[in-house]
Amino acid sequence: MENYYAKAVDLSGMQFDIPVTEDGTVQISSVLKIKSLETNARKVFCRNNELQTLIAPNAVSVGCNKNKLTSLHLENAENVHCGENKLTELYAPKATVVKCYINQLTELRLDSAVEIECYGNDDLKVIYAPNLHKIDRFENLVQTENFASRKEIEITIKNHFDRRNPEGYTTETFDLEIALDLDKPRTVDNVAFAISIYDPAVMFEVCLMERNDQFGQQASIAAQIELPFVADKPMRFAVSVPIRSYVTGTKNLLDIIREAPESERVYEREFHIDVTCYLESQNTQDKSFTKTFAIGNPFAGRYQWDMDTFTEPATMEQDEKFLPEALAKVSDDLEDALLELFELHKDEIAEIAGSVDGISYDILPHERYAAISFRTTEDEERYSPADWENYSLLEYSNCKSEKFKVFSKRLFQLFFEIQASSDDFEDIETRINDLLFTAITKAVLRSPVAEKLRVCGISKAPILTDTFDKTVEYIVSASEYGEDPFNYCESVISDTETKPTDERIRLDKF
Repeated sequence: MENYYAKAVDLSGMQFDIPVTEDGTVQISSVLKIKSLETNARKVFCRNNELQTLIAPNAVSVGCNKNKLTSLHLENAENVHCGENKLTELYAPKATVVKCYINQLTELRLDSAVEIECYGNDDLKVIYAPNLHKIDRFENLVQTENFASRKEIEITIKNHFDRRNPEGYTTETFDLEIALDLDKPRTVDNVAFAISIYDPAVMFEVCLMERNDQFGQQASIAAQIELPFVADKPMRFAVSVPIRSYVTGTKNLLDIIREAPESERVYEREFHIDVTCYLESQNTQDKSFTKTFAIGNPFAGRYQWDMDTFTEPATMEQDEKFLPEALAKVSDDLEDALLELFELHKDEIAEIAGSVDGISYDILPHERYAAISFRTTEDEERYSPADWENYSLLEYSNCKSEKFKVFSKRLFQLFFEIQASSDDFEDIETRINDLLFTAITKAVLRSPVAEKLRVCGISKAPILTDTFDKTVEYIVSASEYGEDPFNYCESVISDTETKPTDERIRLDKF
């Protein structure tokens, strides 16, 4: 049997080995949150993760959808599924089936491919695939001996959508530019559109125009174009498409987004808009072309957790306050909240204090949840708070401490403000989480908090000194990592120096 290996690095920089099955398969759980993987396995599956680098020279089958890969070299892969990454380069000369949808590719050269799925690469201009039999949802390419060399049509939205200055969202029309470079001359008798807006997971969708419209939109479009026309050479034309919600009849795009379910307005960073253009001809089959545009959510970061309401989208003014100052306040406010929380619940803590050997501070702003869990010597699972008998013993929504409730809601708000202020949030999310959880940890490890726990009966609650006693273990973790979680408490204890601050990360003033 070949000696297979798989070496991974997680988001904290910790290196570890991942087991490979006897047939050479390595499958990475999304819980592990790895950022790089090097392996000689024959089959590699790492979906819904944080993968930025993959080295797999022997892999014949690779599945790495929904990661953060920007470049992928797979010398021997025959099957490649790498959708929903950030790929600008893909090298897979032996691949026969390639699914690389929703990336940032501009060119595909796949010598052996017989099947390709590449929609969602809006700047893809060239596809070289001489053995191709099937290509999904990418019909708007001129057929050549190399299958495709240019797009027949390009759709551009001229509107400006900036969630920091959402005035552009109040539009009642989409200003489109259509560029045609058809493979054959065609007489176009009519031009029609279908437009919809939806979230990336398609949990909600609103039709803004149908091909057979109900609101006179098509008549407005026809009045702007000289019809019929002959498309026998490269040409372009502009058209303003009236917007109407087919659910409510609303015309204003901002109002249409406002009508979306509250969960979409709170959590979605962006929405997608599909624009389909139909070239209708009496004597030949109609042609249709679709392009997907991503626009920011103007309501992102504007939900006020303490008031349970939204602030109206308006121009965001940059604040001079850098993130570390806000995080310093997180530590101070959390310390104050924990002191009151433990004091008001000292009776409940005292009942279990004698057997407590671990305390998990489950303060997770990205999940909008804050609670304190206590592990006792009777709990078998050391690093799975959900399995502890006293899981979430003190929880922000129903505890006695008003300070802990207020702190939790403010922390959720801070996280969303940070998220809304950063155009490249996905790229810096790891850094944001690192800073937030470090700030939480610094409060947890402060001496007054440990002393209050001792007053409540946990006599061995450790105080941060040069000889930190771990008889009672403190745990602050972004998520569970099985038997060996990344614990920010251990990191801060081993390195008490403040980490360098990335000054690119700023808060917006709301």
